[in-house]
Amino acid sequence: MYPFIIVDDEPLIRMGTLKKLETLNEKIHCVGEAGNGEQALELIERYHPAFVILDMEMPVMDGTRLLPFLAEHFPDMQLIVISGYKSFDYIKYAISANVIDYILKPFTEEQIQQTVLQALRRLEASESIDQKLRLSEEQKEMAYYEYDLQLIQNLILGYAVTDTALNSQKLGFLRHSSRIYLAAVRSSMPLDAFRLQEHVAELGFSEMALYLSHPTNTLLGFFVLCIPNDADFTPQSFYQKFVQDFISHLQSYGSVSYWGISSACQAPEQLHGAYEKCRAALNTIPALQTSSQYYVWHPDTKNEIQEIRWNKKEEFLFRVEAGMTDAVFQLLQDLQDCCRAIPSLTLADVKYHYHQLTEECMLILKHYVSQTNPSQSMHNIVKEIFSPEELHSYYRQFFGNLSEMLKPQSVYAVQDPIEQIQIYTRRNYPKNLTVEFLASLFYMNSSYLSHLFRKRTGVKYVSYLNSIRIEQAKKLLETTDRKLYQIAKAVGYENNKYFFRVFKKLEGITPEQYRKMQ
Repeated sequence: MYPFIIVDDEPLIRMGTLKKLETLNEKIHCVGEAGNGEQALELIERYHPAFVILDMEMPVMDGTRLLPFLAEHFPDMQLIVISGYKSFDYIKYAISANVIDYILKPFTEEQIQQTVLQALRRLEASESIDQKLRLSEEQKEMAYYEYDLQLIQNLILGYAVTDTALNSQKLGFLRHSSRIYLAAVRSSMPLDAFRLQEHVAELGFSEMALYLSHPTNTLLGFFVLCIPNDADFTPQSFYQKFVQDFISHLQSYGSVSYWGISSACQAPEQLHGAYEKCRAALNTIPALQTSSQYYVWHPDTKNEIQEIRWNKKEEFLFRVEAGMTDAVFQLLQDLQDCCRAIPSLTLADVKYHYHQLTEECMLILKHYVSQTNPSQSMHNIVKEIFSPEELHSYYRQFFGNLSEMLKPQSVYAVQDPIEQIQIYTRRNYPKNLTVEFLASLFYMNSSYLSHLFRKRTGVKYVSYLNSIRIEQAKKLLETTDRKLYQIAKAVGYENNKYFFRVFKKLEGITPEQYRKMQ
């Protein structure tokens, strides 16, 4: 059995990677996890793992410093790089360290397992392959072509590129065109099975169109379309015919396709901006998709985000923090049903709502771990999801993992329901808290909750809530110069007169008098 360690500063990514490797547990076992390069070196010195799975973007010591050190001091150790970015600089470090593979997040279970199995074969064989190729002119052209394809892919996706020059003769038409358009296609079936570049050649468009697959998403692909500068037809007439032909081509295989078309750019370096326009177009897909195909031309008009009114958000946030994963899944299904009930929703609206939920969950997470912002790789993943079902599925996994991570350390892990209610009140006092709402959160009858709370604490719940709010108001009166109505709202009172009445009842003086005394 081969020992290994995993190095990534995102606990959720480490958890997901180990989950994907569970079927190989008879051959490998994880001896440690590290959040940065320095922690990784300590584990390597202690356990001498056979292979290491590591991220490039990490605090303290990142992959650009760790990889060269490992290559020099542990030349026999197998290295697997995972990253949310595919920059040429990172690839250069990976190549120089002789890594097995450079895998982009999000990777599939099959990808990581195949790469680990490759590492095991290299370990078992104990062979180092040192191969030198003498390239003929034809082989050089093929190498240039493969390099250029990867370069264009990186330009589209916005990865870091140091040299944008295209060298292959086969893509000369792209170098010489100043009218370049990008078409992004999202298919209901994997696009790599359709041999789309071969179909481009069959249509006679090899000098005008280039198909590129997405590096990690088999349902997403790109057509770079170039109009000759001396063409006697309009770009729109060509692109409409081209797209309609490929819609029919994919339909013949049973695939439904959704298209976003950019406006014109003048050079390959502008392809990432074109892709952003394609994404904006695809995000206007209705959340409740009913048509067999969907085609979008230039997304020049910005649609305002439509708010989704979901009355179970507060309960959802509580269930996540309390680690109640099954209840979290039930609420997410309710949210999905809520989205389906609004015919005018677009994919952009749903993405925005999930983003808002994620931001609020990150505020909760801030109480438990130092990392409080969603990772950039997560943003990149969501930006390239163009299916409502796929979006719901992704966030179901994300919030489920977050709930599981919080479960053992949640402040609500205490067994006493009254103590749980007190904790929840102290943390959420500015919100509209009622006995009925709390009863629904803690699965209690509202009358019984009121009776039990008064019996255990000696006060009514509303009195307990008011005492917490007034204590917070006193702190704001002492430490800020906010207006009184702002303080009232900040601690949970929408009615200023009620705030004054409660304050004077508890403190014997008005808020203004209290501030003057301080």
